[in-house]
Amino acid sequence: MRRTGIARYRTTLGLAGLVLGGAAFIWFDRYSATTDELEARRQNVFRAFHRDRVSRIEVEHSSGRFELVRERDAWFVVSNGQRRPADLLEAERLLSEIEGAESQRALGDLDATSRQRFGLERPRAKVVVHEGNEVTARFSLGGAVEQEDAVYVEASAATGNRDARARALVLPKSFGQPFDRAAVEFRDRRIAEVDVDRLERIEFTVAAGRRVLERRGAVWTMTTPSLGRASRSAVETVTAELRDFRATRVLADDVDAAALRLHGLDAPSLRVEVRRASGAEPIVLRVGAACPGHDDEYTAVREGTGTLVCVGRSFADGFRAPPEGFRDDHVLSARTDEVSEVRVKGAGTAGADLVLRRDGSAWRADNSPNTVDAEAIEAWLTALHDLSTPARLEGDLRAAHGLAPAQIVIEVKRTGVEGVERVLVGALDAQGLYVSRDDEPLVMQFAPSAAETLRVEPVRFRPRTVLEETDDQLRAMVIDAAPLHEEIARLDGTLRLTRPVEIVADPSLTSDLAHGIATLTADRWVSSTLQPQFGLAAPRARVVARFEGALANADGGADGAAPVRSYTLAFGASAPGGGVYATLEGQSGVFVVPRSLYEQASAAHLDRGALRIARESVTRFTLTLGGATPSRIALVKTGDDWRTEAGTTADGARVDALLSQLASVTAVRVFGYGPPTPAMRFATPTMVLEFAGAGDAGQQSLRIVVGDRFGSGEGAGFYARRDGLDATLSLPESLVETLQQYRP
Repeated sequence: MRRTGIARYRTTLGLAGLVLGGAAFIWFDRYSATTDELEARRQNVFRAFHRDRVSRIEVEHSSGRFELVRERDAWFVVSNGQRRPADLLEAERLLSEIEGAESQRALGDLDATSRQRFGLERPRAKVVVHEGNEVTARFSLGGAVEQEDAVYVEASAATGNRDARARALVLPKSFGQPFDRAAVEFRDRRIAEVDVDRLERIEFTVAAGRRVLERRGAVWTMTTPSLGRASRSAVETVTAELRDFRATRVLADDVDAAALRLHGLDAPSLRVEVRRASGAEPIVLRVGAACPGHDDEYTAVREGTGTLVCVGRSFADGFRAPPEGFRDDHVLSARTDEVSEVRVKGAGTAGADLVLRRDGSAWRADNSPNTVDAEAIEAWLTALHDLSTPARLEGDLRAAHGLAPAQIVIEVKRTGVEGVERVLVGALDAQGLYVSRDDEPLVMQFAPSAAETLRVEPVRFRPRTVLEETDDQLRAMVIDAAPLHEEIARLDGTLRLTRPVEIVADPSLTSDLAHGIATLTADRWVSSTLQPQFGLAAPRARVVARFEGALANADGGADGAAPVRSYTLAFGASAPGGGVYATLEGQSGVFVVPRSLYEQASAAHLDRGALRIARESVTRFTLTLGGATPSRIALVKTGDDWRTEAGTTADGARVDALLSQLASVTAVRVFGYGPPTPAMRFATPTMVLEFAGAGDAGQQSLRIVVGDRFGSGEGAGFYARRDGLDATLSLPESLVETLQQYRP
């Protein structure tokens, strides 16, 4: 029967044995270094040390005895019967030094004299490291090694279950520094944990001046002194310091009134009281005199703690800004990338609210007749944010300036922030546009041009592409920019002027204009209707462009038709902030185009190379100089040589260099078509250039008359005209001077 009983429980006993064996292995593995670990750490002083298993570090320092105790992921300093949070980084620094400690050399057995000389008889610190019930590091810090960046250490450690014999070693100086400190230097330096997103009030006193910031919805307001909405950047300067408020160093715990008085904390130079929306007790901070030995820091204390610390100067500097430094003169506090929704009251279709909502990287609109362009919305938000008033009106003048009620209300929501910002837009008169914010009585006066940003219409957010044509389908343009009238046509693949003169149009200028119109893109849309300030009732310039050819369909192919499409682009006044107002006749809406497009349209399109000579065909060159001492030079090419009319050989290289300049000359300016003015002095010219030669069309000649000098400095030049071309151009001053000084 006994055998039967044992057999009956054999399986159970076997399983119990396995469990006990496994537990023993886990215990051994946890508290013993493996052979592989010991081999890997052969150079380490503390070979059985496991930093993740350390539970307690005892330190006996000249300043007193204390312990660092780990509880889960936190560390605490235990000293004089008090347990306080420790700085996690400082605790990890100690573990790193122990884990990586490598001896520079071993000193062997030391006699009493050597121990005294090396500072090991009376060490600066004694450290014992515990891993549960095991000791895996034990060492004493001696003195510094002369003429070396090192320190004497006496160390021992548990290897397996045996306490190794103490050894005298030389270790790097960096090993000893973290341990040779008082308990207070291991204290957690966090003075307060403040969730700045849930603050509702910050009260601070500087130089006997009391100031109060209060959160109202999505914005901060300075209520004392009463300055209205506070500058977001100024508020963020102080809240950024509060977000993770840490001391630069902890000086002492449990300080008394005498110590506070010694450091100027009984009557602090700065007192900050922070109240949270949760209703928790306020956090009160006092800042006093300079930190001992650290002139760039101040002493500080959090009321109710008795812990004396030092803080960086930047903490106090933000609060010590003058009250005006907290004043916000901007219309909008929210930054573009934070905005989640914009609502413009009554601005949408049929008087509904126009609502713009961010949808990832795109935007969508409610109650708008148009699709919206994300870039246009964000450009407007940036302009709204950057708009700052040059003037604040005294008193509550909202009713007098169309703000009670407002003519336009813009509401802006920020991601993750409760409440909205309200921009209230009032009347517009000759002196300006009037605006207020939220429920403030303050009235801000802007220049009338600010209406372009603040008077919002759905058209503002239309896609900015106005035309989608191709350059090569442009067939003709008619340009009116008084007094300029030009007609340009594409003939044999080349854009040529047909009126008021017949000549090749300037390739660069004309192709830029053609491309700008074919791919017409608005910098921004501003209004659905014409208004006097746009200057479009009597445009400064107008371009009629005709395109011919098959239109591209939505699939990227041609639709098979060859329609003629004509567009009239009108340019008005200059727009505030750059660009020129424009409209496309037959389409609604006023938009702004780059000034460069207007300049391309309003400039004469005559070829800037119209005064160039065909160098290879020139066989005769005559230069007649006017002025006080008139002269004439005539050169004739015979074979490869150049000679004067008298038969004297001329310097061929100099003649070729001069003709090369004339073959590549570009007129910087075109002064217009028709006869020159008397002031240009073509009746008594500065010089006359005459060229003759044989070309593809037979004998050819070219005569250029150079008039008076114009301009000064880099803008100087000479008026010039070419026979057979009723237009006045220019020659560079440097070229004319070269011609005046030329001698064959």
